[in-house]
Amino acid sequence: MTSSEDNFKHISLQDSESIIKYLEALGLGFQQGALLFSAENQQLVLKPRGLIKLEVEAKRKNDQMKLSLKMRWSEDAPVLNELSLKPISA
Repeated sequence: MTSSEDNFKHISLQDSESIIKYLEALGLGFQQGALLFSAENQQLVLKPRGLIKLEVEAKRKNDQMKLSLKMRWSEDAPVLNELSLKPISA
């Protein structure tokens, strides 16, 4: 089996309003089923599906704050639908 890896990394200083717009764009991408990341000559499209592992980490050390959001899923994960989310009842 062939393995391929595509990476996208962008680091910049942004104000709170720009961060809000970025987070809103991520939310819209999840709703539409595709996340497009691009900057300069880099571009990567991710298609979230199935269950997504979410990790949230917040830290404060003296005057330095850190918030990390990580999401992980597999391309092979089955697509969730309304039936997948219904509990079993007898």
